[in-house]
Amino acid sequence: MGQIAFWSPYSGSGQTSSIAAIAATLSSEYHIRCLIAQTKNRESTLEHSFSRSLNTFSRTLGHITGSRNVSGTGLDAVLRIARSGKLEGGAVKNNTQIIEQGRLDILSSSDQKDANKLEEASDLIRTVFDQASKYYNVILLDLPAGDDSEISRKLIASSDIVVICLPQSRRSLEAYFEKKNWPSTLNSKKTVLLFTQHDPHSKYKAANITRKYKSSKGLIVPYNTTFKDAVNDGETKGFYKANKAAEQRHPNYEFIVEVQRAAKQLLDELGIDSKLKRIDAEERGAS
Repeated sequence: MGQIAFWSPYSGSGQTSSIAAIAATLSSEYHIRCLIAQTKNRESTLEHSFSRSLNTFSRTLGHITGSRNVSGTGLDAVLRIARSGKLEGGAVKNNTQIIEQGRLDILSSSDQKDANKLEEASDLIRTVFDQASKYYNVILLDLPAGDDSEISRKLIASSDIVVICLPQSRRSLEAYFEKKNWPSTLNSKKTVLLFTQHDPHSKYKAANITRKYKSSKGLIVPYNTTFKDAVNDGETKGFYKANKAAEQRHPNYEFIVEVQRAAKQLLDELGIDSKLKRIDAEERGAS
């Protein structure tokens, strides 16, 4: 129903952990089927952030090193199916790992070490996510920061929204607002600003930046030490469930409120009725 690509001008923005926080919120608060994925041939930090929650019938994840032992699932498996001309029905769903039953799955990243071969599959990769959209209501794609590869260009082009992740770094802020290190594909896309690892006490806080550049307000994922520890421990889902009802004086309250706001707005931007899809209070408490 809706595909959202997350992109940042430079690495180290907190993009992946922000996607993890938003995905955990969506799966806990809404009746939607959500798929998250990284597309690059690299260690899957997104997968690791949910490692304690993963259904691992066909995959094991090293909790300390992040190393993986793949056994026929993930993006590589779906690409093999696509090359055989049999990419249909539940092919994508059947090769994901379950994070939240019926509501959140992850498609593991490629283990292809030859970046050129992965680039050659860019059309197939786009087709994979086009096919996935027939089952999932929301797809969140974690694109490599600063990357203007053929894969990223095609996935940006096919996405309904591109979320630009900006940390409080002058370099990244100038890259965005002055269009440096800027994929041309973004020029015609609907974009949403997301200020990541946000510190409200910095002079580069969101309110000051949007005022300076006369920009829309944007969304925020605050910096939160407990959340960062949870991501490192593979406990992203557990962190959200433990803190989603935090009271206003709780140190994690601001983080939860802002991530919930971000998740809701992204659904609204996709045209998904967030009020209609909202899980009622009794069911949220049980999940």
